[in-house]
Amino acid sequence: MTRLLAGLLLALVSAALLIVIWPSYGNLWWLTFVAFVPMYVAQYRVLPRRWSGLAVGIAFGAYYFALFLHATSVLSMGPIIGIGIAATIVGAVIGMFLRPFAERSNYRWFVVQLPLIWVAIDLFVQNNEIFGTYMWIGYRLAPVPQLVQPVSITGTPALSLLIHIINAAIALAVIAMIDRRQPATVPIPKRTLTWSVAIPLAAVAVWTATSLLIYRNVTTNMGPEVRVAAVQPGLDNATPGTLISAGNITPGRSEDQRIKDQITQLEAMTRDAAAKGAKVVVWPEETLNYDPRVAHTDWIPALVRQTGVFLAMGFTPNAEDGAAPNTGLLWSPQGDVTAVYLKTKRVLVEGEKFPPGTQYPTIETPQGTLGMIICFDIDFPDGPARKTARNGAQMILAPSIDFASVADVRAASTAFRAIENRVAMVKADVAWDSVIVAPNGRVVDATAVHDERGGQALLVADVPLGPRGAPFTRFGGVPFQWLTYGALLLLIGAMEVSWRLRRAATRANVAARDA
Repeated sequence: MTRLLAGLLLALVSAALLIVIWPSYGNLWWLTFVAFVPMYVAQYRVLPRRWSGLAVGIAFGAYYFALFLHATSVLSMGPIIGIGIAATIVGAVIGMFLRPFAERSNYRWFVVQLPLIWVAIDLFVQNNEIFGTYMWIGYRLAPVPQLVQPVSITGTPALSLLIHIINAAIALAVIAMIDRRQPATVPIPKRTLTWSVAIPLAAVAVWTATSLLIYRNVTTNMGPEVRVAAVQPGLDNATPGTLISAGNITPGRSEDQRIKDQITQLEAMTRDAAAKGAKVVVWPEETLNYDPRVAHTDWIPALVRQTGVFLAMGFTPNAEDGAAPNTGLLWSPQGDVTAVYLKTKRVLVEGEKFPPGTQYPTIETPQGTLGMIICFDIDFPDGPARKTARNGAQMILAPSIDFASVADVRAASTAFRAIENRVAMVKADVAWDSVIVAPNGRVVDATAVHDERGGQALLVADVPLGPRGAPFTRFGGVPFQWLTYGALLLLIGAMEVSWRLRRAATRANVAARDA
């Protein structure tokens, strides 16, 4: 019982670390490299063998519970707790097989066992339209873009795998030190320990050196700076039916008056941005609940002509109908619509069910080649951002609607799309989390409003155009994905073979004893 309680306590230390690495709960990103170490020690040297999977379950549960806590603006705590429990069960089942296999194989596969499984799960569910790729642990390193640049070659899951391998290598070294004081039933062979630490150490050295070189190269070769603006108007005049948990801000006001007030506000904020030198302006997703090419047709053309800006904005003809087209328009300073974009990725928990867009237009302008995506599109690395960059975009404009509980995390995925494709990103949210990111992943400016009633903001900043040319833009994440799946199949095969050999040896011993 003492070992069980001590092991559970140690696993809970990992659980705590896996929560505080999130920006919303501490942003202690540097702990990402050791967060799993207490879990490993509990699993392999403290918990009884038959309970060793609990340590992995607690780690899974904590990480996914922290993930879904970011949905409290749209989900109640009941489903979130249920997801945490489900993740704990899945992790515990996976963990049941890891220690027996590590001991049967003399720890030869230790540093890749859990890393391959965890990252393969990430890859398998990466195209889901519920939470996208929010769960990727590599995003926790967004505050240090100097260290993550190889994702522009391999994709972000390779960084996640490296983080997990670092944790496993450190844990194996710690376990070996424990064994010196208290010999284990199945000790770690010295040779296995040596290469299990040396190879990850070499991988870290190569990754870091490559990252610094890419960061320097991208920073040196970025295009001319363009002054851009992200207009965050707040909820006062927002389109009814959009994802606004604060409720009706101005009860009793007619829809006609709301539209007039909205026009006045957006005109004023856009003129302010232009007065500060902005040449490209982005409004949020579903800014308007009508097509401005069909209704209220005069004010946007007049506004862009008078201010001389390129304007990216979103509209939907009916925000209360999840099947209504979610559309983005890019207006030129001449008052014309130069590009039309239909949102590709739907947020199913918000009831979106519109036909996904299939075109990724880009427009050459004096401010560089501009492209557009919308909100949730950001969270799919092989999706709209990469396809838009592949079509030539040097800057991607992203009208968005988020909510208060995700205000701290969306900047990370936006920064990673910039790094992967070496393009600038400008994301304008309705009330919570606008962000401007340079092509090297540096966050130039950002907001993070945590109040459910949101907040108004105007970001105006100079951001360089992207040099583009990232291998990831051309090849995407498929090569690494299939390498991961292949490595996982080899691991599963090794587990099966080792189990059969052990079972055969056990039967032979029993037969010899009986004889």
